[in-house]
Amino acid sequence: MRAMKLGFVGLLGLVLAVVQWSAASLTAQAQQVRVEDFAALPNFHLPALSPDGRRVAFISNSQGERILFVYDFGTGEQTGAIVTEIRPQNLRWASNRVVLLSASEATRFVRYTGRYDFSAVFAFDIQNDMASRQLLESSARTGLNVNMGRIEGIHDATGRVLIPARDTRRSLDLFGVDPLSRGVSTMASGSASTVDWVINDAGEPVARVEYNQERNLQRLRVQRDGNWEIIAEDEDAERMAYSTVGLLANGDLGVTTLFSGLKEDIRRGLYSVSLETGEFNGTVFEHDTYDLATAIRDPYTNRVVGAAYHSDMLEIEWIDPELAEIAAQLTERLPDVYPLIRDWSEDRQKILLSLEYEFAPREYYLFDRQSGQFISIMSQYPQLDELDLPTRMSIEYPARDGVRIPAYLTLPAGEGPHPTVVLPHGGPASRDTGGFDYLAHFLAARGYMVVQPNFRGSEGYGRDWEEAGYGEWGTGVMQHDVTDAAAALVTAGYADTDRICILGASYGGYAALAGAAFTPDQYQCAAAIAPVTDIQGLLRFVRERYGRHHWVVDYWDEAILDDNDEGRRQNLRRLSPRFHAEAIQIPVLLIHGQEDTVVPISQSEDMRDALRRAGKPVEFIRMDEGDHWLTSASTRETVLDNVIRFLDTHIGGE
Repeated sequence: MRAMKLGFVGLLGLVLAVVQWSAASLTAQAQQVRVEDFAALPNFHLPALSPDGRRVAFISNSQGERILFVYDFGTGEQTGAIVTEIRPQNLRWASNRVVLLSASEATRFVRYTGRYDFSAVFAFDIQNDMASRQLLESSARTGLNVNMGRIEGIHDATGRVLIPARDTRRSLDLFGVDPLSRGVSTMASGSASTVDWVINDAGEPVARVEYNQERNLQRLRVQRDGNWEIIAEDEDAERMAYSTVGLLANGDLGVTTLFSGLKEDIRRGLYSVSLETGEFNGTVFEHDTYDLATAIRDPYTNRVVGAAYHSDMLEIEWIDPELAEIAAQLTERLPDVYPLIRDWSEDRQKILLSLEYEFAPREYYLFDRQSGQFISIMSQYPQLDELDLPTRMSIEYPARDGVRIPAYLTLPAGEGPHPTVVLPHGGPASRDTGGFDYLAHFLAARGYMVVQPNFRGSEGYGRDWEEAGYGEWGTGVMQHDVTDAAAALVTAGYADTDRICILGASYGGYAALAGAAFTPDQYQCAAAIAPVTDIQGLLRFVRERYGRHHWVVDYWDEAILDDNDEGRRQNLRRLSPRFHAEAIQIPVLLIHGQEDTVVPISQSEDMRDALRRAGKPVEFIRMDEGDHWLTSASTRETVLDNVIRFLDTHIGGE
């Protein structure tokens, strides 16, 4: 990582200004839709306010470099460090002097097969030309850790950064690391089955969670009189019954369930567990329709202050009364847009907020509560600000069994019927959400209608919806829901039945190839990015990574086969597109990154070979440095370039 100091305006062309909110600022003039503009990474990403509210740290991207910037609102000064070699995941401040960056990279380890996603924490000293250091490197003390990028909090008394990591005994300990000197101390020792730590307002460990995957045993321990006493135990936890999210304002432990253990929940919510008895102590947040997406913690008190969920856009129910009051004030001040609190200073006088749109990239502002002023910071993709992008709409359509399937529809300009891209998401236990989507908006701006179904098996809509997808890969209801999206749009007159392509990444790539193999008359082409093509091969890869008895392996068995062991090998082969290449009658595009640590590139290579042996039209694009998430502008540009060329060739846009 290389330090740099540049002029803020000179590098990014941005002028900070106190602005009066006006709807006129949303108008834009159409211009040429360029691949590189949509493929570019966000210019304002992972923003974090300093504790005193004077500075904002964020990740930007310029001329092929990924840069960590720190901008001073008072002086206009900016410092930066190039962090292109790593993949940023989160930013926060250790103090007004030190910025912490959690990041990862694909790495090979001696004695281990393949690439692993290694994460770590880096500290940047803004008073010393952004001098950087990795905290808690693997050593004789910590042993080899793949995941050392998680920050539990800051220890008040010493200012040390609290990082959970395995020691040489494979116990998950809580280490405290000085962010300036890198001095390390063990704040608390765990065991080989420890999976999580809980800290209080002062950054002192008060509880830990253990999970023994071979015995299906979960325990909650609290510190009493120097000992770690068991206060709750689940002896039949096939998966972890709950995960901890931090302490609540009343001192109870906040947990989110994983559809088991604490209660027979139909939706994922936020719940309270007594640290005296270990018993379920009530519901903190539970939505009637949607699952909890994440719990929000105050970085200064470590307390849980909000519950976030997705309806269409991200929404937050603030548990903390002051933050709830600020959110209500912002909504009142900005009635025609969608403001969302993203971060705040320690005294909560400076609020970092975003404005969310269905037709434009996110914008960021600083709200000064004392003056009542809004300071414009930046759009997430300023190069797209002048484009007149289509609105990405929330819709529902009927599946063949009458169930209404939620989805997002992005319409291109002009009258229909349109050439159509069916774009199923990855996961499959993930979901599409509202707002700007660089891929959907790019395709729509280039003349294609895009539909993104949240088929059964998607998360976010409750236990029944997610588990309705278990055992339904390829030829079951998960795939039917995707197929029915195109059929519904044809019936409605929006889609041209002779110009439909299916496109997806990861599980979405599997769905694209399954659509080509199992419904060969439905589509005119199929494009798959980092797809699963051989399910048995994927499960073998997962077992090698996690171990045969790991709950992740059990989850995939349940999700794919619904616990059906009879004829297991035959069923997996029956559902794998690789073994049905002869049934595919349409052109196929495969794109895969060499550094993919989630779905190995061999999955695409095997599919390519099977299609070639069957004499089917197939293109294979290998990205030498591409990861699973397309986290570099060059890989995103490669994908967009090839996808738009493929679509233009086979179903034709504008």
